[in-house]
Amino acid sequence: MLSEIDLKDWIEQPSVPLYDVPKETPIKTVNGLLWFSHIDGAYSLCYDAQGKPVHMRAWATVNPFKRKT
Repeated sequence: MLSEIDLKDWIEQPSVPLYDVPKETPIKTVNGLLWFSHIDGAYSLCYDAQGKPVHMRAWATVNPFKRKT
């Protein structure tokens, strides 16, 4: 969940379509930060900081985060 991570441990990546983002990844969108769970058909299941579900188009452009190694 988004509320359980520290973004200092992650690196923002270049923009990509949401369908190219790995499952269970934080993403930056035009509406703020979300936790991307998975693609479900033409839409996705994401969660905001309060844990509420957000359904984005699978082809939406987002900036995923990658965990620092």
